[in-house]
Amino acid sequence: MSSRHRFWFVWGAPIVLGVLSVFGLLAALLGTGLWHWASWISLTVLLVVILKYWCFPAKTEPPTSRT
Repeated sequence: MSSRHRFWFVWGAPIVLGVLSVFGLLAALLGTGLWHWASWISLTVLLVVILKYWCFPAKTEPPTSRT
């Protein structure tokens, strides 16, 4: 796996969620009308992602010892 692909594999989702949150907050502060709807939608997406991973955490198995 190339280092560029590895970077986006690890940091892709956090970067997208960060940009989405900044967009949602700025849209709520600076815009009216359609911008408020865009803000609600983007911030709701963040809450859905948080709830998904909080209520249904990833199931990991304990590491097995290799001898």
